[in-house]
Amino acid sequence: MDFPPIYHHTGLESNGGATRVARLLIAGLNKRKVTTNLSFELAEKLDGTAILPEDFGRYLPDMAMGHVHCTGNWPALLGSIPSQRKIIVTLHDCDLFTGGCPYPLDCPALEEGCADPCPRKFPESSEIRKAKLEQVRRLEPVLVSPSRWLARLARTHLHRAVAVIPNGIPWPSRPFPKSAARQQLGIHPSARVAVFAAHGGMTAAYKSGDAWQGLWRHLKGQLPELVCFAVGGDKEERQGDLVVWPYVDRRKLSLLMAAADVLLYPTKADNHSLVILEAMSCCLPVVSYAVGGVPEQITDRVTGLLVSPGDQTAFLEAAVTILADPVMIRQMGLEAYSSGQKRFSSQRMIAGYMQLYSRILEKHNS
Repeated sequence: MDFPPIYHHTGLESNGGATRVARLLIAGLNKRKVTTNLSFELAEKLDGTAILPEDFGRYLPDMAMGHVHCTGNWPALLGSIPSQRKIIVTLHDCDLFTGGCPYPLDCPALEEGCADPCPRKFPESSEIRKAKLEQVRRLEPVLVSPSRWLARLARTHLHRAVAVIPNGIPWPSRPFPKSAARQQLGIHPSARVAVFAAHGGMTAAYKSGDAWQGLWRHLKGQLPELVCFAVGGDKEERQGDLVVWPYVDRRKLSLLMAAADVLLYPTKADNHSLVILEAMSCCLPVVSYAVGGVPEQITDRVTGLLVSPGDQTAFLEAAVTILADPVMIRQMGLEAYSSGQKRFSSQRMIAGYMQLYSRILEKHNS
């Protein structure tokens, strides 16, 4: 089947998950000789075009297919697109059907259509949510979610079918040896090593960044040999055996994950985390709250440990359990690697989107 050009769009170039998925899809499409384009609302490099949300529809060629990953203004972006165009929206969070929040958590106002004033201080949340829903009804985009959890929410609030295509990343052909990774990073072979990682580091609200230091202190008290890395903020420092790193590139993060024993991921809300996939691809088991799409990635007691959302005591107990058991670390890490390789490779994700694009074109041409 001959594909038209596919124009991908994301809000900020630094919006890690959405932008990385778009780039991986574009790389896969280009290998299949499909013409692609990538635009941002704030481009920081030279390989992307900067386009305001209200200009996307004018920029999109008549015969092209538009694939939107995120935007800072859904009503403006969708409103700029003429009806009857071929549009796909991948939902990387809940923003398309809320009054502004990426994740509503337990906000009761979501079920009531959002409220003004918004209890979480998003301005004009009720009107903005109505505007989003109106544009979705008018444009009728094809909706995709990486997780079944978000797909269920989106179907409820957008009243449309939502396809599920899990996120994927390039999977190494074999795990990088832990001993070699530790040697490169200067980590003692017998140390116990835990990692916190999130964009924003200790300021990452949805990832409980403000709780990382407290969790670390408790764990260090029980495991004196523990070394911990907190990754993703804007500074670099060392507080005893707590090493704080700023945002680092994928190569360095993968090296750290290969050297570590566990990823500590006390997330309050998540769709289909690429950080978890990175850990799995590095043979690294994960301890996490069982929120959002996380249980679709981590199999409890097989590839990691899941605890009830917000139960910090259970989270700490799970972390101590796995850090104190080298056999568990190894077994769960190997299972995480092998199961993730089957379920969450970028090739599998790209194939899923190629099938979706084909169905859209067949329907459009019939």
